[in-house]
Amino acid sequence: MANDNPNRNITRIENPGDGEKRAVKGYEVRIYRRGQRFNQFFADDAYGNKTKALAEARTVRDKMEKKLKPFSRKELAMKVTKRNTSGVRGVRVRKTIVTKNGKTYTYEHVEASWSPVPGEVIKKSFSVEKMGLEAAWKSAIEIREKAVAKLKG
Repeated sequence: MANDNPNRNITRIENPGDGEKRAVKGYEVRIYRRGQRFNQFFADDAYGNKTKALAEARTVRDKMEKKLKPFSRKELAMKVTKRNTSGVRGVRVRKTIVTKNGKTYTYEHVEASWSPVPGEVIKKSFSVEKMGLEAAWKSAIEIREKAVAKLKG
């Protein structure tokens, strides 16, 4: 797995409690994949101690991560989220403001972006002034679609 964090998707919970509520100490495994939600709590007391509770949480987490497969890079690149306002993932209109020799210039462009590998983002821009908004938009969509088609998955 690309994430080397041994406690990924595991949260330590320690609530001291009070006179009415007892103390709660343990680990919670939380995984959300493809619309499916999994969570389970591993209390220190139920497993004997903090170390054993964490070991069991990791075992169950590993099992559930195999069962609940994540999206591939290609699937993620094509998924349109609720916060998307353009209707096309990875394509947006941007305005860049540049000050040069005391003068301020504003450039409008359509930007396409995608991530071929974790930690790397590629961006290509198309000038609205040179191409017009419609042509720049179309060009950005085309270049992104070609790049996404090359992704694995």
